[in-house]
Amino acid sequence: MARHISFGTPVNDAERWAFSLLSDELPKDYMLLTNVEIPTHTGQAMEVDALVVGEWGVYVVDVKGYIGRLNAGLHAWSLDGRDVDNSLSKANYVARVLAGRLKHKIPVGVYAPWCQGMVFVTGRKGEEILVEKDQGNLSIYTPAKIIQALTKEWGLTAPRKHQVTEQQKEMVLDTIGQVAIVEQRNQKIQDFIKLKCLFLQQGLEVWQSEYNPGGWTAPWLLKILVQSQFESALDAEQHEIRLREEFKRMQSLSGCSGVPFCAPLIQDGEQLVLPIRMPRGIPLNIFEVEQQSTYQLLEILRRSISGMQQIHRRGYTIGGWASNCVFLSDQGDVEFIDIKDNLTIAEDIAEYAKAFLTLAEQTQQPRIYHWYRDAAKGTTVDLDAIRCDLSALIELGVCDTVPQRIEIERGAVIDHHFKLESFISSTDHSQLWQARHIQGNYPCAISVYNDVDEQWHKLNNIYRSLSKIYHPHIEKVLSFGQLPESNDLFIARAWAQGVALDEVKGVEIGQPITWFIQILTALQYLHNIDIFHGAICPKNIICNHDTATLVNFGIGSDIAQIHYAAKYADPTLWDVEGEAEKDLYGLVASFIDSLVPKKLHQDDGAAGIVEALEQFDREWFGEALYDACLKILKFEFRIEPNRDYAEQLGLEDEEVVQAGM
Repeated sequence: MARHISFGTPVNDAERWAFSLLSDELPKDYMLLTNVEIPTHTGQAMEVDALVVGEWGVYVVDVKGYIGRLNAGLHAWSLDGRDVDNSLSKANYVARVLAGRLKHKIPVGVYAPWCQGMVFVTGRKGEEILVEKDQGNLSIYTPAKIIQALTKEWGLTAPRKHQVTEQQKEMVLDTIGQVAIVEQRNQKIQDFIKLKCLFLQQGLEVWQSEYNPGGWTAPWLLKILVQSQFESALDAEQHEIRLREEFKRMQSLSGCSGVPFCAPLIQDGEQLVLPIRMPRGIPLNIFEVEQQSTYQLLEILRRSISGMQQIHRRGYTIGGWASNCVFLSDQGDVEFIDIKDNLTIAEDIAEYAKAFLTLAEQTQQPRIYHWYRDAAKGTTVDLDAIRCDLSALIELGVCDTVPQRIEIERGAVIDHHFKLESFISSTDHSQLWQARHIQGNYPCAISVYNDVDEQWHKLNNIYRSLSKIYHPHIEKVLSFGQLPESNDLFIARAWAQGVALDEVKGVEIGQPITWFIQILTALQYLHNIDIFHGAICPKNIICNHDTATLVNFGIGSDIAQIHYAAKYADPTLWDVEGEAEKDLYGLVASFIDSLVPKKLHQDDGAAGIVEALEQFDREWFGEALYDACLKILKFEFRIEPNRDYAEQLGLEDEEVVQAGM
């Protein structure tokens, strides 16, 4: 693209199209001066359409929009049989005048550059033109040859060919006069000074600029619409409508986070300009995500969500999700410069998630990046949930970056808060530790699980639910997250005093029924709010004198695989059974299996549990409770909605009260 300096306004469409072609196609070290006046020795001036200062010479170009068959001779021209002016003669005359002026200005020992006339016949924007030259070396060219003629050595008519030096180029500009002033004027729109072109396509330009009213400056972007450079008036009109609509949208969104301020439209007859305050930061496509801390990334995500929500609440969507249209800064600033309002809210959220997924994954926080993965697929549109999660992680300080992988061993510190003290048990896929909260100096339990992607969705849903509820016989979840530099998850929970149900020694009269009722009422509460344990077994029921606590929701099956209640059931029945019925089965089977001596039921399967139940005295057990437990173990029990489990199992109100419930 040549350095184009416009001294005046094009007089017709042929000139506009020709100047645009020359500006776009000529090399960047060429200068194109359009509608410029060449001074003569008498003080008068002759206007030429274009003056090209190139590699091999200085060309005075006369632009003609002739359409048809042009026959050009040395002296006379005709267009479709009628006489027309010999434009080359005029161009050559002006070239000789310019050459004479240059010779008077050059210092001793410096040669003047070669100056020659040239005619550019455009036709109808490059079409519907045929040029026939009586002599092949006449400098008359159509769009197919004009660029080569101006840039190649063969285009010169000089007897000796020499390249134009930088000093000679400066002499040409000095002879024309005030070129720098004109160029500066062309770069200025009111108080905005154009600095760098960022985008150029047909008649649409985007410039980096500065606002300089005097005394201070501020960076701005200018979206410029040059109507004359579009191929048709209809295209120009449509683009003008879009630019005006964009201005209205930005005015309507004024004050929203993420929307840069815009000034009123500027229209001067030739162009329509929308000034937009330069967004803070740099475009997303060159933003160095890897160089940011976890907290910086979380803050960027939080502000991007907040900004998008504010835009949606005013009835607009962003739509312009190209990576060069989203600006980010190290301080967490997020701004959108291409608000199109061309998508539904659901589509807008999906496009947003795709654009910011890399940032989300860089946080290494499963609660965050799994939401972005789901949103990118269109399976969630809950912006409030992710914004709350982002705020919680930032405010609670649970996501500090740890540069190296944590080895799970005694003394290791998990999540900066929990120090592992004693190992309890493990399987191939998990470990259970007793730990201590460093700041609070109280005991807690830490479970570590492998394969974050496989278990995340289930664990995340359970954690989010349990963290918001309280029940005296349900474990209290303290924290949850991903270990650094690994795919391992951890969950921290309050330490439940006592031992597993199958490890209780010296059971006292009344304790089993108390524990049973406590866990039963806990399940009633959980099931009412659609939380299911899914892994009830003796190891997941912690008993301490007169209190039982249900632990290891959804993730305890591998820790106590050999005790898992599902092994007692018919696999076919277990697969089709409801989640609530499975929990009740696990509860009944765990108590029966743990409290009846193994020697009294030899079979380890479902029949063995039923056999163990039969060791109880029906009257001591209670007829109703006995029958209900038997139906549960045979998967014949059906839960009645809106009715207490205790009542359905035939437990008396007095028993429930005695259990502390």
